[in-house]
Amino acid sequence: MDYQNRPQRQMFDVSALGLKCEECGVDIKELPFEPTKRDDDTYGRIYCQECNRKRRKTSGGGGRGGFGGGFGGGRRDRY
Repeated sequence: MDYQNRPQRQMFDVSALGLKCEECGVDIKELPFEPTKRDDDTYGRIYCQECNRKRRKTSGGGGRGGFGGGFGGGRRDRY
């Protein structure tokens, strides 16, 4: 797959939601998806870009881009 020629991913401004990275605690301002609340009234585990990259490298990849199954598996571990 030629990654250099694919279109720029749409980013969603999530700064008003007050999201923090599950791993390092940094404020998350943008995500490549629009998060939705779960039944427990949270957004689940969401990771900053740097921590998500680290997680993908250590997870062994596979699946849909190594984002835990899509940006995360049944309940998505998010960017």
